[in-house]
Amino acid sequence: MKNENEASHGRHVAAENIPPIFPDGKSGFVPQQPRAQRGAGAAQYGQFGSAGVSMPPVGNGRPKKKVGRVLGITLGVVIALLAIAYCGVALYFGSHFMPNSVIGNLDTSLMSSAEAKSALTSKVNDYELSIKGDGFSLAVSAKDAGIAFDADEVVEDALSQTNEWLWPVELTRAHDATASMVSSYNDAGLEQVVTQAVDAFNATAKQPVDAAVSFNEKLGKFAVSKESVGTAIDSAKVIAAADAALADLTPKVTLTNSDLLQPTVLSSDPRLQQAADKANTMIGADITLTMAKSVAAEVDATLISQWVVLDENLDATLDRDAMTSWVDELGDQCDTVGSTRTYTRVDGKVCTVSGGTYGWEIDHDGLMDLVTDGVDNGLVETVEVPYVRSCEVYNGVGGRDWGNRYIDVDLTEQHAYMYDDSGKVVWESGVVTGIPDEKKSTPEGVYVINLKKTDETLHTLQDDGVTYKDTVVKYWMPFVGNTVGLHDAWWQPDSAFEDSQAYANGYGSHGCVNLPSDKAAELYDLVQLADVVVVHR
Repeated sequence: MKNENEASHGRHVAAENIPPIFPDGKSGFVPQQPRAQRGAGAAQYGQFGSAGVSMPPVGNGRPKKKVGRVLGITLGVVIALLAIAYCGVALYFGSHFMPNSVIGNLDTSLMSSAEAKSALTSKVNDYELSIKGDGFSLAVSAKDAGIAFDADEVVEDALSQTNEWLWPVELTRAHDATASMVSSYNDAGLEQVVTQAVDAFNATAKQPVDAAVSFNEKLGKFAVSKESVGTAIDSAKVIAAADAALADLTPKVTLTNSDLLQPTVLSSDPRLQQAADKANTMIGADITLTMAKSVAAEVDATLISQWVVLDENLDATLDRDAMTSWVDELGDQCDTVGSTRTYTRVDGKVCTVSGGTYGWEIDHDGLMDLVTDGVDNGLVETVEVPYVRSCEVYNGVGGRDWGNRYIDVDLTEQHAYMYDDSGKVVWESGVVTGIPDEKKSTPEGVYVINLKKTDETLHTLQDDGVTYKDTVVKYWMPFVGNTVGLHDAWWQPDSAFEDSQAYANGYGSHGCVNLPSDKAAELYDLVQLADVVVVHR
């Protein structure tokens, strides 16, 4: 058994050793009550030990729950109010601009969408852009430029660039929606208006000049010439400046020298000096062109300098078009085939003849190649002009280009002569030439004997235009193809060769030069292939 003293140890505590447990410092000890009352006390305060000593609990449970509930309700109300306020602000900025917002130079801060649309529309309708500088002046209104402006679209696009639900963050940022307004000008008529005005201005303005390689006559050589700016305006730069002004509805654009058209080739480009050196090699050529030992032309520095051009790579080259023109011009000066020539016959008669197949004819392609190669290689030489046809002498266009030996057929006199190499008459005879009409007259011009043949059958077309008459001649000496020539006409009466009008009075041929048989035989023995025949009046 437990010792009674032990059992009771701890149940009885001296009052003076019990600490106060209430705020007022009073003892919380409750004197022992009768058993019947102790149950209620124990239930209220709790029971200490088996001896039934009861102590009141620390704190009060019911007040603590009430405070927590109040705090929770208060916090919930605050959060709800904050949420309502947050959403309200977000809803506000869904149709209003944030602070520090601009569209171009229009401050839209805190404007509603309707207010911003009205302000933008008014601003654009009253807008006029002034572009001045470099002698150029242009005033462009929104209407004149055909500006396609949609205020609704601009404002809606500008508002869409902010997130109203993140308004606390958005409030810390600047909002520039100028780009929304710029997009509305992309399809406008501004470009056309500016371009037309600039083109009209540039029509009388001084255009920029690229640096180039040019022939300096004082120095006698090619040198690099400097570039210059001029006064013409760059329409692309003006349009860009105008677009930038329209972006924020700036009313004025001032042009500067940087807006002028600039040269694209500068004298500092090393290729220019290389080209000048090459060009100076080209003009070192000096080619003397001759025809029958007569000087026809000279290709020297003065002429070559007119042909030297720069290609797209700034390399010195020859202008083929300019050279072709020169070759054609030289051909006009030197080609004598078919040209009109005037000469004085041995007997003193001044004769003029046009047409024919005899004369000088330059080989244009051959001359082009000769000159091109000569210039490229700096050729200094006397060279015969390449030709398709040549003559004995060259006296230029209009001059006699055959030698002393030739056959002269005078249609007016109805007489023919043959001269030898010394210019002496070695044969002559009366002739009957073609009937003087468009189809049967003897063709005028300078020709050559191209065939000698005996006992030739001539097929002569009759007047009905269908029937041919065959005639055999003893001596056939054609000079126009194989159709017109000198030949014996045994059927003609002797009197026809003595009458200068017989050819027009029913004795005329179909174009050939009729000769008495004996005279035809004499000429046949004298004539040689390629002997010149001159038929004139």
